[in-house]
This record gives sequence, structure tokens and C-alpha cells, in this order.
Amino acid sequence: MKVTVLLATYNSSRFLREQLDSLFAQTFQDWTMVVRDDGSSDDTLKIIEEYSKVHANIDVLPDQEKNVGAKESFMRLLKSTASDYYFFCDHDDVWLPSKMEESLRLLLATQRNHPGKPVIIHSDLRVVNDELQTVSESFWKSSKIYPKILENKNYIQVFNCVTGCTMLFNAEVKKIAIPYPQSIPMHDWWLALITLRNGGIIRHLNEPTILYRQHGENEVGARLVNGTYFTGKIRNIKATFRGQKEVLDFLKDIKALNWVQYYYFKIRYSIQRIFPK
Repeated sequence: MKVTVLLATYNSSRFLREQLDSLFAQTFQDWTMVVRDDGSSDDTLKIIEEYSKVHANIDVLPDQEKNVGAKESFMRLLKSTASDYYFFCDHDDVWLPSKMEESLRLLLATQRNHPGKPVIIHSDLRVVNDELQTVSESFWKSSKIYPKILENKNYIQVFNCVTGCTMLFNAEVKKIAIPYPQSIPMHDWWLALITLRNGGIIRHLNEPTILYRQHGENEVGARLVNGTYFTGKIRNIKATFRGQKEVLDFLKDIKALNWVQYYYFKIRYSIQRIFPK
């Protein structure tokens, strides 16, 4: 069983050591890591070299192109790496000690019940500030995310509940995720969506498996979903519709939901977020 951690870095020196230390403190240690750097100008590569001298299971993807962004970095890592199982890893979080072990246990159990199927495992997150002080015990609760609803091939097309830095998935997911359209919104959303559209399985761990660090420079971060969140969407209606158009264009590219179906499921889910049962 080969398990690979795919780590994307970019100017990561501020938090990278804490993330790497949390990986090497995992209760499961039979894994390798492949790193892709996106053109860092700080000490990121020096830190990776420092750790690779101590830990032989770290490799660097020889890709010199710069500033391709997070989703492209992760997809290039996935495309270039052969493994049985994959974890996506952000550069600025901290993994809780049993994250890998618990995720693998659930994935292997799911595979036994669904042999040959693409399988994704993901989890809740504990939101913390840049000093790792807890902001919210549950990202799902503070953001009003309901995985049981969203792990559905229709709802996943309007709202992604699978956070990449918590993901574990099998090689069957890679087989259907590559090649990928350039219009994908994010790597994690694409994998979740294509898995469900191909009869795959998504399962979740209700408890957090990582400390999800919010430091003001996150490419995608945690948002508190309350009345202010929704009124902000209305106030910035042009930006809201621009973002939705990008998603609709993507869904059109992959021949998924049309705009009527998109807004039908979006409204249904938004109502459930405001008035949960």
C-alpha cells in the first residue's frame, strides 16, 4: 500500500515547519511526500531541503514554472505522482496526530464495501488564527456546511463541502480526474464533483482532523456564515453573480447542471443553511 502526501508550497516559510512537524508526528508513518513549489522568493525551498536531509521520504517535483496557483499546483502534483492513496496538504495548517490513520481506516472500510469505486474521505476542521488559537471548534458549524446534504451529485455542483487539506482519496479518483478542464474552480471541488458523477463514494469524519490556520493570506479561507454573510452577498451582488457565472461556465464545459438546475439546487441548499432542521 503506497500512500503519498501532495504538498503545494508558495512563500511558505512562516508556517511550513509546523506543518511538516505535524506530518512527522502522525500515528501513521508509512508514507512519502512530493512537494511542488510555485516560485517562492523566501526560504521555503531551504526548509524543504533541510527536512529532506533528515527524512528520506520527501521528493520535490521538478517543475520550474512559477505562479500557476494552488489548484494547478495540486493537479500537477497528482498528475505526476503514482500512488494507491493520496492526501492533499496545504503549507500553512497543522495536522492533528491521528488524521492519516483515521482517514485511511475509513477509506479502506469504504473500499471493502464498494470495491473498484472512486472513494474520497474528508473531515471537519478546527479553525485557528495565525498563533494556532482556536477561533471555531468546527468549520462546518461556523460556515453552515452540511456534508450529508452536499455529498450528492447535484448539490456538490453548487456548493463544495470537501476541503482539500482534509482529503484522502484512492487511485480510482485520479483515473477519472485527469485530464481536467482548465475551468475547474478548485482542485478539491473538481475531484469531489467528478467522483460523484461517476458513481463514486464520498464519506466524512465528523471530527476535525486539522488546525485550519487563518492568517489573512489564505487563497481560500474560512467564512462565518450568518446574517452579515448573506447581506454582504447582496451588497456585493455584482461580484456574487460574477463568481456564479464562472461556476456556470465550468458546469457547461463539463455538461453538468444547466442554469435552471443550478439555481434550483442552490436555493434549496441556501434555505436549508438558513433554516436547518
